Amino acid sequence: MRILLIVALILMTSKLTGQNLDSHKWENRLILIISKTQESEVYKSQIEEFETSYKGFAERRLIIYLILPNQYKSVDYQNDKSDNNWTTSSKLFKRYADDQSDFKVILIGLDGSIKLQQNDLLTTDKLFETIDAMPMRRSEIKNRK
Repeated sequence: MRILLIVALILMTSKLTGQNLDSHKWENRLILIISKTQESEVYKSQIEEFETSYKGFAERRLIIYLILPNQYKSVDYQNDKSDNNWTTSSKLFKRYADDQSDFKVILIGLDGSIKLQQNDLLTTDKLFETIDAMPMRRSEIKNRK
């Protein structure tokens, strides 16, 4: 009985940790920009790198999550449903941050799996090339024509 209770608690905790991003599955691709501090130069540079590519983000159904240790917010260029206010929570940071590095960027595909992650600046060109090579993205492009 005790083991069953422990397993149930673990399952409930893991579901709570991911519930914010699970709602995007099969609807949007996600970019997580994670930093231990908002003052990080690479964090600022990553945001600047993506700021001018809003059309490409909307076309590829990308939502950006800016994640800091105790807060996060999202930017959705497709629906203009950006979360201008920070949400107080450490769940996303605890789940995705890297203890070895102060910065991390992650691409999560439509299926909810991690497609790319790195600890340095991700260029818009590399991001779009990675997404455009995915089978589901190629299907989207084909069906659009």
